[in-house]
Amino acid sequence: MSKNVGKIFESEIKNSVPDYAKLLRLSDPPHSFTKRSDTKFSKKNPYDYECFDSLRRTLYCFELKSTAQKYIGFQIDSEDDREVLIKWHQIDGLTKASQYQNVIAGFLLNYRLDDEQFVYFFNIKDFNKMKESIDKKSFNIMDAVLYGAKKVDGCKKRTRWHWNLDDFFKSQEV
Repeated sequence: MSKNVGKIFESEIKNSVPDYAKLLRLSDPPHSFTKRSDTKFSKKNPYDYECFDSLRRTLYCFELKSTAQKYIGFQIDSEDDREVLIKWHQIDGLTKASQYQNVIAGFLLNYRLDDEQFVYFFNIKDFNKMKESIDKKSFNIMDAVLYGAKKVDGCKKRTRWHWNLDDFFKSQEV
C-alpha cells in the first residue's frame, strides 16, 4: 500500500530535524481517524508540530501542508465550511501561538510540482497580512513569497527529500 503524500512529507520533516531540536507531534483527535459524523465534537488540533530549537531557545509551531496544486485555498473565518487545505482552526491556533515571546509559528508548505519539490515556511503573521490584503480565498507560491514566505533548501536523496532545517533555524529572528 502506498503512503499518503502528506505522511511522506511529515516523515521527511521528522528526518530533517537537527539533533539539537526536539520535535513533538500533537496527537490527532479520534475524529481525524474515523471521519465519522458522531465524533465531530472532538477538539481540533491548533497545528501539527511543536519543535524546540534548544540552541536558540525558540519554539516553532508548524502546520504541514503538501500539495500538487499551484494554489492553496484557505478558510476566511470560522463560518467558512469550504473544503480547503488550510482550515480556520489552524490559522487561529498558529496566530494564538505566535503571540508568545520566543515562539515562531507558521506553515511549512510543500509544493510538489512536476518532478520537483519546494518547501516554504510561511510565518503566520505574514500569512495573516496576505489574507487581509489579497482579494481571493487562495494563494500561489508568488503570493506567499511576496508576503514573506522563506524557502527551505532541500535535496533529494534517492527517493526521499531532506530539508535543511538547520539553516532554516539559524536564519530565523524571534
